[in-house]
Amino acid sequence: MKRKIIIWMFVLALITFFLFGLKYETTIYLGMSSPTSDGYSIDAEVKVDGEVITKDSINNNPYKYKTIKKTLGIGFRKVEVLSERADAYSVRTIFVLPNQHVLIEFYPGIQNLRKVPEFDISYGFNPFRYE
Repeated sequence: MKRKIIIWMFVLALITFFLFGLKYETTIYLGMSSPTSDGYSIDAEVKVDGEVITKDSINNNPYKYKTIKKTLGIGFRKVEVLSERADAYSVRTIFVLPNQHVLIEFYPGIQNLRKVPEFDISYGFNPFRYE
C-alpha cells in the first residue's frame, strides 16, 4: 500500500513538472488591417504578465503582421496592449498551452458608426494565416 502511494506521488510530481515547469515558445502577432486607414500607423506597447514585450509602432498592412517570439510556460497569462496615439487600451487573461499563437489586432474607430478604436486579443492553435 505504501509503495503504491509513493509511486502515485512520483507520477503526479513528474506530470506537474512537465506541465508547469517547462516553457514553450509562443508566437505573438501584432498588426492592424483596415481598409479605411491606408498609411496609418500607431504606437503599441505589449505587456505579458507585466513585462514589456515590445514598444514599437505598427503600420496598416493586412498581409504582414509583426511577429514576436516569447517563451511562456503553461498557465494563465495577462496580456495588455496600450496605444497612446490611438487612445486604446485592452487587457485579456488567456490560458497558454504549447504550440499556440496570440493574435493582437488593432481596429481603428469608424467615423460613421462612432466606434472607438480598440485592440482585439485572441489566441488559437495551428499556424496563424492572414487569409
